[in-house]
Amino acid sequence: MKLGTSYFGNRWLKHAEKDLKDIKAAKCNWVLHTYDEVDLRFNQGGLKALTQLSHKQGLQVYYSPWAVGGIFGGESLSAFTGYHPDACQLLNTGERVAHACPAHPEFRAFMRKWIEAAIGAGGDVLFWDEPHLWIASWEGRPESDQVYSIGSKHAQDLWRKRHKKPLPKRHNAEVDEFREWLLFDFLKWATATAKSIKPSIKNAVCLLPHMNKWPNSLWENVAALDSVDIFATDPYWKGIPTTNPRKEKMEGFVDLFAERLVDLGRRHKKETQIWLQLFALRKQDHKDVDKALAMFEKAGVKNIGAWGYESCGAFSTIASEEPRKLWERLAAHYRRLSKIR
Repeated sequence: MKLGTSYFGNRWLKHAEKDLKDIKAAKCNWVLHTYDEVDLRFNQGGLKALTQLSHKQGLQVYYSPWAVGGIFGGESLSAFTGYHPDACQLLNTGERVAHACPAHPEFRAFMRKWIEAAIGAGGDVLFWDEPHLWIASWEGRPESDQVYSIGSKHAQDLWRKRHKKPLPKRHNAEVDEFREWLLFDFLKWATATAKSIKPSIKNAVCLLPHMNKWPNSLWENVAALDSVDIFATDPYWKGIPTTNPRKEKMEGFVDLFAERLVDLGRRHKKETQIWLQLFALRKQDHKDVDKALAMFEKAGVKNIGAWGYESCGAFSTIASEEPRKLWERLAAHYRRLSKIR
């Protein structure tokens, strides 16, 4: 079993060393360090030292472009979008949003710098976490099929070249296909670029679970890429913040995506990884962790990540109640799973 956790919210190495020992004691053999735009601009040396501390504990190091450009998951902000407005996504209403366009040359040049920095820090795996176009609900806005991102003006030019006609004014199947292509083409470029810089680097891609479209061509196409080593998903079932009582029914969601993931990995001969929600859980939700891990185990998942260390207690909006107690609950499960051969 490969077992790990994300680690963020701290850049003091003396505290990180203590936490990494705790992570190792929980039988983790890998750790994901978030690498956001602040780190890229102000703390590349600190990330290199953090990698060295992690390797000293015998932990493989993943690096995630945490909310970089606003197109990856993460509780961070993007400065790139402020400095490069023309590289931002446009909604079909004409509104510009603070999310980079994955097709724009300026953003790809910026991401190449991120790739070089993460590899230069000594990372073993680049973790492409939840790549997405603008999502209304993540911005506190109502979801609507009629308000959506169509990329930057550069992306719209790509549409015209591909389809030989203007973008449609309303949402349709061709728009869905094009939006999916924007993400796929970016991931193909990013993972290949990483391999060109360091052939031994591993790429892990974590796609959001798509309930409304299955089979999902984006999943199939990304999993088929030679430059992708690990394919992952994260069926988080509880909404944030902690006080939000909304929960998805775990049956038919968490177990379903664990099964889909294993099937996809088997067909495409890829290592698969699934992520466990350890954030925004109330005390009465702690037992959900037991249920989710049982679902993962039943499906045959061999690589499990938890988001995140000490149940995200460092970030109040997403922190679980009694975060240390929940972390210790996970550690007990990890110790049991670590004995599976």
